Amino acid sequence: MKRAIPMALFLFIAGCASTDLTENDTGFAESPTLDVFVGCYRNCSDSSDGSAPVCLTSIIWPEQFSAETTPEVVDIQRGDGSSLIASAISGGAVLKQSRFREGEDFEFKAGRIELKRDYIVSGARQPGNPFIGVATSKTVLGLDTAGQGRISQSTTFAGTGFLIIPVAGKTSHTQQIERAPRDLCLR
Repeated sequence: MKRAIPMALFLFIAGCASTDLTENDTGFAESPTLDVFVGCYRNCSDSSDGSAPVCLTSIIWPEQFSAETTPEVVDIQRGDGSSLIASAISGGAVLKQSRFREGEDFEFKAGRIELKRDYIVSGARQPGNPFIGVATSKTVLGLDTAGQGRISQSTTFAGTGFLIIPVAGKTSHTQQIERAPRDLCLR
């Protein structure tokens, strides 16, 4: 009986947390208007530190580009009202362009662009998936204090593994997207 109590306590409070930040991360800067986001950005984060690169185009247009067709840069322009126009560009050619409106596609809060949340429910129906529960993910885009792009992605989950082990956790990854020279975005 004395051995069962610690094991039951462990199973009851099982969970995890993980946070990854880029080197020299300065956090989000306060951005008073959407105008500060206007500019030319390299599409993908720097992976020289061994981290997996994050590409703006994979966030803006999921599953639109393959590894071979990934654009070089993303140009952000101010649209009408509270909208932004994003253009994926390679070799001076626009590969994709879309308008994103505040309130429909994103929320502008505390100087950051918060994309609509994704919610996932898992019933362990897929082969090899022992997880039953829910998860939600959130992506926040902004600028750091140096004016470079900043992407923060987090996922929170709760449920059970193998039907009996409670599992809860949160993971968070932050990457920097460098501003690119304006001539890379000229068409």
